[in-house]
Amino acid sequence: MATSLCSVLALVTLLQAPPPPAPPTDSLATLRGRAVRDSTDAQLWLLMGRAYLGLGTEAHGATHRSSEDSEWTRAVLDTAEVALARAAALAGPLGTSAVGDSARVLRVGAWAARSWLGWESGGVAAGVETWGPLPMDLRVPPVLDELGENLLRACPAGGVLLTAGDADFYAAWYMRFARGLRPDLLVVPLAAWRSDPVLRARLVADLKLGRHVGGDAWLGELVRRRPVCVSMAFERAPETRPRIRWEVRPLVWVAGPEGKSPRVPPRDFVFGALRVALDANDPWAEPALAAYARAARTTPALCEAMATFKVATDVQACRR
Repeated sequence: MATSLCSVLALVTLLQAPPPPAPPTDSLATLRGRAVRDSTDAQLWLLMGRAYLGLGTEAHGATHRSSEDSEWTRAVLDTAEVALARAAALAGPLGTSAVGDSARVLRVGAWAARSWLGWESGGVAAGVETWGPLPMDLRVPPVLDELGENLLRACPAGGVLLTAGDADFYAAWYMRFARGLRPDLLVVPLAAWRSDPVLRARLVADLKLGRHVGGDAWLGELVRRRPVCVSMAFERAPETRPRIRWEVRPLVWVAGPEGKSPRVPPRDFVFGALRVALDANDPWAEPALAAYARAARTTPALCEAMATFKVATDVQACRR
């Protein structure tokens, strides 16, 4: 089978990629070998991109390899980006393939992980700018585009949005940094803030939270200084000592000073892309629906908007 120039460039990048930490995983070595033999398998490129993205995000864990060997981490994330972009291109246009759409979402994850490196080295303001402009073809499925917009709209001005998992983080990060929505907000996965000591230290310093904030004490300090909103992709708001008094808003829990930030009425949130995704059995519809269902239980007025977009029957709280 003839190999296109794009395939050749992708393979060169893959073969020049740094190996995983010793001992190398058989699965990743096998994927690399298969890519050399068949460079047109979108599923293969997706699996390989996911594996390299996993290595890149693990570098931000407790051992924090990214601070010891930032070039290794950058190279791993570069490789993930190439593999995921290749998977998306092979799988077809947005919305036509679960493989392609998953690759596009994980590609956003690779850019988000790059931004952490920028935060750690140059501060929060340098996160995305460190890498230059984001690719013009960076996309997420419409259901995540909609989820990200809804979450960002729900947060008070000047706040910090804490996210729970891949779906709500990638969605909100994409809308904030790739689409430029709500530049006043900072979007951070709660798990990363808790597990990455270097990232946490940088955020604590930049947000002026004080030097000695062990455990989740930083969260209480943050709430005293600026609004904090927590995605309802979580089962419940974080429980801390001393206890934080979380207020329920549509799609988020909120604490901290809100100033004159207007509240978005429940009827103003949109769920049209969710309806389309549910009808198409889009795998990304499930985590979006779970977050919205939790929001409907705490804010029943959302059911009116959900009924407008014909998703109320998919939400148990709205069927009562």
